Amino acid sequence: MKEKISLIYKMIIVLVSGIALYLNFKLLTFRQGILYFTNISNLMCFIYFFVLIILMLMGKEKKDEKHCIIKGIVTMAITLTFFMYNFYLRGDSSTSVFIGHDLECNLVHIVVPLLVMFDYAIFGEKGHLKKYYPLIWSTILIAYQSFVAVYIGCGGKFSNGLTYPYPYMDLEKYGVAGVTRNLIVIFILYIGYGTIIQMLDSKWGEKRKIK
Repeated sequence: MKEKISLIYKMIIVLVSGIALYLNFKLLTFRQGILYFTNISNLMCFIYFFVLIILMLMGKEKKDEKHCIIKGIVTMAITLTFFMYNFYLRGDSSTSVFIGHDLECNLVHIVVPLLVMFDYAIFGEKGHLKKYYPLIWSTILIAYQSFVAVYIGCGGKFSNGLTYPYPYMDLEKYGVAGVTRNLIVIFILYIGYGTIIQMLDSKWGEKRKIK
């Protein structure tokens, strides 16, 4: 019964994330929108859960280490989107593209992230996350930051003609040293949060084994 509910829940995630992406790529072209971590993380969720649903229906889902790592990368990425928006970017002028578009904004920054986080909390098997996983999960963050650095270095522009995707990457305001500091702080917080999740996962796994 729980597996059926889990499958239906994941279908809801695919449906909602698909709608969220569709609406957001109507605000910005795909070429512009895909430059932002928000849309990248939402697209990752859509693809991951879409493939997972197919595997579940075919009875070929494998809950091995590779799956744990991939799911962790996807979940951590969308969680970062949630926290960055709600505790840093909300109300910032850089999100002006969302003015008058609360539905589009809330879907990618709040609804989809919460759905994915609850999927782990409710249906995820606990006790399988290893201590070094947070470092592997961080590869998506490093890859994005590296991409942005190269893109900006090549003269790339973001929406509204800005030279940065998010305020903490504003070179004119913070300079190279300041932006580097901001990126390092985000990376440390990202690893720290991932480590906390890994530790809690281990404890939850131990409690279930005792029961």
